[in-house]
Amino acid sequence: MTTDSKTNFVTAAISSEAVIYRGARRFRFLKYWPIWGMVAIALSGGVGFGSYRLLLHQPAKPNCAQVFWPFASGSLRIYCAQEKASGQTLEDLFAAIALVDTLDPNHPLRPAINPLIEQWSTQALDLAEKAFHAGKLDRAIEFAKRIPAQTTAYQLVKARVEEWQQVWAEGEDIYNRAEAALNNEEWRKAYGIMIKLVQVDNRYWSGTQYDSLTQKIIVAQKDERKLVKAKRLMRRGGLDNLSESLGLIQELIADSVYHRSARKAQNTIARRLMTIAENSLERRSYHATMDALQLIPQDTPVWTQAQDFMKLAQASASAWNGTVVNLEEAINQANKLDINSPLYGKAQTLIAHWQREITNIQLLQTAQIQAQTGDINDLAIAVSQAQQISSESDRWQEAQKDIDQWQYQIQLREDQPILDRADQLALQGGPTALQRAIQEAQKIQPGRTLYDEAQLRISDWQYQLQPPDFTPLNEPLRTVPANDSNQRPNQLLKSAETIASQGTPKALAEAIAQASQVAPESPAQFQAKASIDSWSEQLLDMAQGQALADRDAAIAIAQKIPSSSRVYASAQRQIQAWQQQE
Repeated sequence: MTTDSKTNFVTAAISSEAVIYRGARRFRFLKYWPIWGMVAIALSGGVGFGSYRLLLHQPAKPNCAQVFWPFASGSLRIYCAQEKASGQTLEDLFAAIALVDTLDPNHPLRPAINPLIEQWSTQALDLAEKAFHAGKLDRAIEFAKRIPAQTTAYQLVKARVEEWQQVWAEGEDIYNRAEAALNNEEWRKAYGIMIKLVQVDNRYWSGTQYDSLTQKIIVAQKDERKLVKAKRLMRRGGLDNLSESLGLIQELIADSVYHRSARKAQNTIARRLMTIAENSLERRSYHATMDALQLIPQDTPVWTQAQDFMKLAQASASAWNGTVVNLEEAINQANKLDINSPLYGKAQTLIAHWQREITNIQLLQTAQIQAQTGDINDLAIAVSQAQQISSESDRWQEAQKDIDQWQYQIQLREDQPILDRADQLALQGGPTALQRAIQEAQKIQPGRTLYDEAQLRISDWQYQLQPPDFTPLNEPLRTVPANDSNQRPNQLLKSAETIASQGTPKALAEAIAQASQVAPESPAQFQAKASIDSWSEQLLDMAQGQALADRDAAIAIAQKIPSSSRVYASAQRQIQAWQQQE
């Protein structure tokens, strides 16, 4: 064997051995097969267990509220858009559209997105229609105009919006005209207009608003009856009726369509209550005054005046008590009125009157104290002091009563001695004594306290001086006109009474003139004198009543009172007082 052959053989052997060795090394792991078996079993069990867990525990759904949309995938947008659209509101549908419509038109998911946008747009237009019928026109139009232009629904938007606007304008016009008529207090006209709402193709106007107007009209009918009743009570007048009327009217002022008429009626009632208060105060009825003032509502123009009038009423009530203290209190209360008050002038007039009253009270009190002595001079001084009290004073009547009493006392003390002397002369008997008695009694002047009594005695003494066969009826009446010369005194008086029954100043003056024609010696003279005094008193009352309106007319009436009347002196004093006021 050559060296080369050996070498080749060795080389081949070594190579063979090497191969055998590498092969032996490759399958050496097989001697560990039990271990590898266990590993294989463990791996297959783990895979099975993992599959089981995946089956039972699905991964959580995406939280759309927490997605960062700039990096969100198309499939996630579709998923979240579908979730949003399931809310089925206009806001939800357009939020869903916005999520997917932002993807590129060439996006691989566009074939899935476009049908969804189409579906949601159609649903949105339907919901906008419902909003329109629910009375939400602006909402319906707003969302309808947001429908994507590439959708079929978008092609209906313009026509649909125009239709909504036209129908809405029709309903709104009918409703507004009906409501205007109702607010103008014409519910019958409002009803005639409102009926047209049922023809409007919108459930909001034909249903909701129609029902609303119907209820308003029903209320207006009731309010109209209430207002009519309130006005009827107002026309009847009186505190009770005005109070009830005011209660009805105040119910209408709050929320009735008749609130303007109610407000006007309330103001009228307030003015009438003010008039009642003023008249009641003139009659010195304090409680009636306050009752009327307290009914005047605060929201009327005369309420502030009523509050001031309350102060005057309270002041006047104090003054009515008639003492100096009460009058001073009344002045203090009236001085509280603000200079800007409408009653400030009246308050100042009352204050001046009450201040004069204080002076008059002091004058009268001084005169009464002076007259207490009973002395003729003191009585005369008392009369002079009391005569200073004006006829406009509240103390005038009291003063006149005292003056008449004091003058009666003066005249009685002055004339009684004369009448006593006449009686003494007449007791002597005989024509001469009777003539002297008559002359003495004639010293008592007309209007004096004892004048009537003196005239009665004079008539008696004159009768005694008549011849036995003399009958006054056969003697012509010296003062009777020629055509009435045969009229008896009783007939003359009867004629005078007929004239006086007319009750006018002129008739009373004519009656007095007629009765004055009865002869002093007539037995009817006493009745004639009594009638003349009665008619004279009526003339004086008429003059005093007329003085408030026409002082000149009052003076003219008082001047008709004859000097022979019992009230002649009072009439002259009254005439003098009126003349001084001019």
